[in-house]
Amino acid sequence: MEDSSFMEDAEGLQLYEDAKYLFDNGDHIKALEIIEDLILVHRDDKNAWILHLKQGQMFNELAKKTENPDVEFAYLLGSVECFSEDGSLSPLCAKSLITLARKLGSVLYYKKSLEKAKQGLSVTTLPHKSDSVAQLSLQDQRELDKKNKGLLSLIKEAESEIASSKSLVASTIKNSEQKVWESKETSDPPEDAVKGLRSYWVGLDVKIKRDFMKVSIAKLTSFVEGEEHYKEGREVLEHVLASAREARRWTAWMCRTLCSKEFSSAEECKNHLEQQHAADFKPSSEKYMVKRIGKDWARKILVGGWEPVDAVAAVEMIKNQLADVKAFASKAKNGWSKEWPLAVDEERSKLLKEIKLLLFSFCNLKILSGSIRDWMMRFPAKYLGKLEVSEQSLVDSRLVETPQSICFLESHELTQILDFLNNIKCERNDGTNLVCRAVESVLSRTRVKEKIDLDPQFSYLLLDRRLLKSNNIPFDDEGTVNIFDPSVHYAKAQVHGDDIISWFTDYSSVDKTFPRPVREHNFGIWVAVLKAVQFTCRNLGTKYAKKVLLLDYAAALTVVENTCMSEDERRRNLPEDQWSRYASLLCDMCEERVPKNSLTTKLFMCAVRDVFEGALHPTFDFLELEDSLNLIREHKSLSDDKVLQAIDLLKSVVTQKVLLIDTKILLIDNSRISLLNNLTRLSAFDNRTYILQVLKPFLLNEIVNMESKAKSDAAEANLLNELEKEKQQSKEKPPSKKKRDKSKKKTSTSNPSTLDKTVEHLEPESTSLSLRTVEENSMEPEDALASETGRLEISSKNEIQEEATEDEPDMHREDSLSEHLEPAAGEVTTRYNSALDMTLKALLNIKIFKEDLMKNRQPFQDHGEEQVPSALQNLFDAFVSEVIRNEGVYSCLLSDLLTSQEEFLSMSSDAAKVVVAVLNSWRCWKNPERESLVTRMFTLADIKRMSCRKCRRITNFPVQSCYGIVMAADSIRELKCAFGNIKFVDILKLIRMGYKTLCDNKTGGCGKKSYVHHIIRRCPPIFTIVLEWEKSETEKQISETTKALDWEIDISRLYEGGVEPNTNYRLVSMVGCGEGEEEHICLAYEKNRWVNLRRECLAGEDVGNWKSVVRFCGERKVRPEILIYEAVRLMT
Repeated sequence: MEDSSFMEDAEGLQLYEDAKYLFDNGDHIKALEIIEDLILVHRDDKNAWILHLKQGQMFNELAKKTENPDVEFAYLLGSVECFSEDGSLSPLCAKSLITLARKLGSVLYYKKSLEKAKQGLSVTTLPHKSDSVAQLSLQDQRELDKKNKGLLSLIKEAESEIASSKSLVASTIKNSEQKVWESKETSDPPEDAVKGLRSYWVGLDVKIKRDFMKVSIAKLTSFVEGEEHYKEGREVLEHVLASAREARRWTAWMCRTLCSKEFSSAEECKNHLEQQHAADFKPSSEKYMVKRIGKDWARKILVGGWEPVDAVAAVEMIKNQLADVKAFASKAKNGWSKEWPLAVDEERSKLLKEIKLLLFSFCNLKILSGSIRDWMMRFPAKYLGKLEVSEQSLVDSRLVETPQSICFLESHELTQILDFLNNIKCERNDGTNLVCRAVESVLSRTRVKEKIDLDPQFSYLLLDRRLLKSNNIPFDDEGTVNIFDPSVHYAKAQVHGDDIISWFTDYSSVDKTFPRPVREHNFGIWVAVLKAVQFTCRNLGTKYAKKVLLLDYAAALTVVENTCMSEDERRRNLPEDQWSRYASLLCDMCEERVPKNSLTTKLFMCAVRDVFEGALHPTFDFLELEDSLNLIREHKSLSDDKVLQAIDLLKSVVTQKVLLIDTKILLIDNSRISLLNNLTRLSAFDNRTYILQVLKPFLLNEIVNMESKAKSDAAEANLLNELEKEKQQSKEKPPSKKKRDKSKKKTSTSNPSTLDKTVEHLEPESTSLSLRTVEENSMEPEDALASETGRLEISSKNEIQEEATEDEPDMHREDSLSEHLEPAAGEVTTRYNSALDMTLKALLNIKIFKEDLMKNRQPFQDHGEEQVPSALQNLFDAFVSEVIRNEGVYSCLLSDLLTSQEEFLSMSSDAAKVVVAVLNSWRCWKNPERESLVTRMFTLADIKRMSCRKCRRITNFPVQSCYGIVMAADSIRELKCAFGNIKFVDILKLIRMGYKTLCDNKTGGCGKKSYVHHIIRRCPPIFTIVLEWEKSETEKQISETTKALDWEIDISRLYEGGVEPNTNYRLVSMVGCGEGEEEHICLAYEKNRWVNLRRECLAGEDVGNWKSVVRFCGERKVRPEILIYEAVRLMT
């Protein structure tokens, strides 16, 4: 129904509310998708303005968030189109327009802003905060007054800038920002990170290298299936490969609107956008359509000599030698003949050269219309007509077909033409170049260099053979898929150097979310550019409407002129005393037309008034017909000469105005075409970006496995040689008991002994026996990665383990823990433990921990439950009540805690062990109705699962309850140095990926190694990461490691299962170890600043922002050991 609204539809209203919620919570793409879909479905809805309002507001918010000024401009321009959809949004449209004007220094946008602001003053309804229309009332008056006051200020500014437009400063975006946003090439990883792989690659046989470029599609598919990170990757991969086989190209085009149509060419996509999504504008009639001159005429203008012709002599030739003229005119090249007699006239020559330069410029800019050409050609036709050259003679001599006829004109006519051409504006400062630059900056991140072809059987992907020589190759924007015989294709491929290893390890182009729906790619900027195209079409509509109005006005002037000419005819047969004045006749005609009250009548009366009043331009002053008629009656006695003069002047003015509008229309259309071309580029998606996301990790994995196998074979051979030597020696001398034991231990595994030692050394002391057995028997680090990145893969299996499962007695956990802790006799006497002090402070700085304690202040206790120590009760009471911040209170509580719980007195200075001990001691804080405080707040249950890539067998490992994860600091540092711009959480994930487990053939498995996936069903409110250090790091190494850390992490990158995407945690405190191993510090995030908390109190010194923390750790050689993260969703 006409009056129906999406606001009355439950589903539509819910979608609208969902979009607002998603946008407010950072999911801008999905929010924009929903709003754009609603607009497409409900474009004729009476409340569609609400959708346009919300979308415009979204674009304004996105403009504020982006750091790229070009992208900011594109979003603002998109908002202008949204606000232009409804008159009630004129105030908002005016604000966006004046923002654009300020950024560009554009008179064009100042004028548009002025127009919208004036329109906005008449708006008496306001978009309310609830997104519903509030009719003007007493309650709205203050808001309306504020709106009008802002608009009046805007009008004043716009009028001032328009008045001083000649002194406007050019856009700072246009000139100065370009350098800042040029794309920068990412540097290769440091040589030491891939040194082993480089050496291995260089040593390979040329044939092996060439064969390596031939990638088995079956193996690649199997790899994708085995990677939990890629999840639905197999279906996407198969779809992409099938599309490439069929279309013989990697690039496809897709409309990002709700229709989501796919296209096989850019032209097809462009046509769809023009026809279905208002990306073009056509006037109501073909006769109004502005057309550019054709290539033939453009060529004639460009190649001509433009020398003045002796018109008198040329006319004599036409009259007396027409046959000769026809002959040489028909042979003239590009319409210019050298047979015409030339005149020596410097003035005309100069004028013609200036005309040529202007026309040449207009042709290059594609703004020379056919109407301007026709207008210029009327000058020589009229001039030669005065010299008695017939129209047929002009046709026979082909002067109507060539711009050379303009060279016949005298200086007066040439000056008229030149003056008009000088009034044509050659450029339009509408920011189209900024939008195009924004698109380029977005697309530059996804452009692909590497060609990827297929073999005839479609079994292999054939990598770009140029990579065998260098990875510095030009972009391949075509994305064509060729079919080659691999043996022939690679037969003569040049193989040189080891650049390909840098290509393998360059993950800068890898998308962290694979696969993503194609629609999501560049969706925000895509919709903004679509709106920019539609806004340009809106401007075209405005210009065409003005042109039609002028043409209708010209038609009215023609009627006025014809009336006068009819009177001249009538006068031939009448005496002068019976003549009627032109003005009187025109007045009578107006009297007759008044009752009709049509637009034609109004235009006619307006034209008559302008003639009578001697207007220099059409006024379009549409008064009430009776008022207009009274004004016309006052000029009934106007002389005929003045009437004719006014008609001629107005006809000339209107003609030139129409011609100038035609040029402006072509300028606007140039912007439309440019924006549409860029929108089409954004609509394209190169499927190689999907392929490369899985191809690089796969190839790196392959080369690593090859190198690993080579090293393993070499190590096994060395081991056999060593055993053989020992066997020979044992024959000569009986071995001692100690030596026999050593030999036995050495041969107990097939892995290199150095790897065994490394794994055993990093095994956490608190790991349970059953888990340790599983890991030692089944978990193996990737040998090749180990060789390249040192301890990169080792620590991924270290977790901060609880000492026992939930059903074990708490006291048993504490006893078992103390058995592993190192004594610190010196601290017994001083009753102070630095690690405990700072760990407590770090834990007490957790906001949600405090909130939970406030809700569950008194734990349940009875004789069957473990009693809560009074020192712990006092600590928590003081913490919740804020008494703990009073001077001396914390120090006293800390001392009591150390006294009451003797295990702390002998505690190691290792902060990692301290945090486990503290949390274990807090497990007594619980009641029967809920889990314990520690279980609820700090504990996560890690489910490890292996899905064999070869036999598809799934192996589940025992569930591990832990407080977080342990990672080697040097591994984090080395990966950060190797991969540059990589997030901390991805470093952690990459370390974990270094481990594989054997598919146990003793229980029916195949014996092949596969990755282990970590699954959790519940996200704990608090997540802890412990870093292990060598204790010998330099200031630079500490600083580099700290730089690798991130203030916010997404643990959905580390765990699968019950973890939603973008499950973010934020760093709230951390414990570090100073130069002396006994000295610890706590850095806490308080009131948007990092603070270094002092010994035995909660006061501290200001450190500053995160960069200051990095500098602080480096300068004071503080090694961050405990990182405590808090769930962002709970913080807000």
